[in-house]
Amino acid sequence: MSTSLDDRTVQAVLVVVAVGLLARFVFLGARISHYDEARVAWWGLEYLRSGETTYRYIIHGPFLQLVHRPLFAAFGPTDFVARAPVALITGLFPLVALWFRRYLSDIEVVGMALFLALNPIILYYSRFMRSSMLVAGFCFVAFAALVRWLDGRGTVYLYAASAALALGFAAKENAIVYVLCWFGAAALLLDTAFFRPREHDSGWDLLMTRLSEWRETYALDAPAGRQRLFGYGSHLLGAVTLFALLTVFFFAPRGGEAGLWTGNLSMTLDATISDISAGLDYWFGQGGETTFSTYGERLGLFVRTTLTYAGPLFVLSVVGFVIERYGRADSRPLVLACAYWGFASVLGYPLGTDIWGAWIIVNALVPLSVPAAVGLGFLLDIGRESLADNDTVSVAAVAVLLLLVVGQVAVVGGGAVYGTPTSPDNDLVQFAQPQQEMRGAVDATTAAAAANTDGPDALFYGGEDFVTMDETATRTPACINWFRTLPWAWYLDANDVSVTCANSPDTTPDQLPPVVVAQADCTLDRAVACRDEPEALEAPDDIAQRVPDRYERHAYLHRTTGGSHFHGVVVYVDSEA
Repeated sequence: MSTSLDDRTVQAVLVVVAVGLLARFVFLGARISHYDEARVAWWGLEYLRSGETTYRYIIHGPFLQLVHRPLFAAFGPTDFVARAPVALITGLFPLVALWFRRYLSDIEVVGMALFLALNPIILYYSRFMRSSMLVAGFCFVAFAALVRWLDGRGTVYLYAASAALALGFAAKENAIVYVLCWFGAAALLLDTAFFRPREHDSGWDLLMTRLSEWRETYALDAPAGRQRLFGYGSHLLGAVTLFALLTVFFFAPRGGEAGLWTGNLSMTLDATISDISAGLDYWFGQGGETTFSTYGERLGLFVRTTLTYAGPLFVLSVVGFVIERYGRADSRPLVLACAYWGFASVLGYPLGTDIWGAWIIVNALVPLSVPAAVGLGFLLDIGRESLADNDTVSVAAVAVLLLLVVGQVAVVGGGAVYGTPTSPDNDLVQFAQPQQEMRGAVDATTAAAAANTDGPDALFYGGEDFVTMDETATRTPACINWFRTLPWAWYLDANDVSVTCANSPDTTPDQLPPVVVAQADCTLDRAVACRDEPEALEAPDDIAQRVPDRYERHAYLHRTTGGSHFHGVVVYVDSEA
């Protein structure tokens, strides 16, 4: 089919992509950074400063750190720049729908692109500097390329699949789960083919016919067969080699004795293999942590959040699967495979996740966009046929359903993505997200630090879960409790804010710096009050009483919800600074 720019379907998909990119980049840097975003961004910044980095499996694949270094060097370390790679890649992602034009109708192709561009859950995490959407996007592109290669579109698609899959692994380790899902879906398709062999007498007859065809095509006793077999094998070997080279490129350490460009290839490979093995062992070698109770709880959260924020996509995917599986004389393998893959992900990811975060839902929604597009196309076909037959009742019913679909995406998506992106009432918000009120405190802190020319810029004051007083720590700022206070470390280092710490009146300097950041405990029984009225948070008396009246006060809850300990933060900024 034509893919030229004068093709109406291509034009429609390009419009969808443009709208999706706009939706991703508008106010991209406004939301205060999540704990995970800050941790990954900080390591990208550290790589820029030190010239050294390695695969740290605890923050998933190395793709983002490698991309962040040149971006931070060129445009500066900000939330907008840190999130831009995810926004750009996922914004272009709906273009993959055009690779399915041979297997889907034009309406289904555009519908699929719309789901990938504007579904609220996909959109929220496309504006989130985390690898969940990256691995989903890269692996789905790899799947689409494999489909086209198997369909005889050329070996270039085999190499494209290899490269995209390598990018998926470089983004996040659960790329291996995508491959397993493909094998599972393929097994179900084979079972269907053998159980319902259509023009063949039986499944066994179908199998024997295919084996006979393959023997004739790749017969070793015929020059043409040997040539075909050699070509097939050489391209498979080339694709595997490309995958291996890209994997080494992304996972190899930079800098140090084992660095990729140091010339010590043996040491580089040893370090790379060791790091990858440790990462896979960590993420896939843990067992016994999920009980039936926790699985049921996470599955319930998965389904509830999906229906709330992606209800139209999920419901239409079920409709599309039922129509494709039972309503067509010749079911399309692509649609069935994506449905099997997506529904298996719904059941599987709550079992495999180590901690709840709604970002795991995107792993199911991306493949389910295909049967959902079929369901949407079916609905539109009913509307068109009813309009042609002057069936006003059916036309009105379809119009109402479409209005509900569009309205749900616009209202729910607009509120979750732009209106309340850090609110605990938003189920897409994971508990390690600070309240948006932290943004004002951060902006005031960086402004005061930029104007300060004498001594430390900020004092952090609190207990052990807020400051460590360990000035020798390798992560900076050294004296803060790095993991408990994120995203502060990201904002402080990115803006060159110098920090000192104190945990008692005796260790507090006589002259306070322009910024004082104090821990304000908020226990579980007071969580709601702290969340709803952060201005009521109180810093410890021994520091609050020392802060001059001219200091402006900012207060917020450092973790939006969840966990057993809610600590608030009170920030004082010298107004004269």
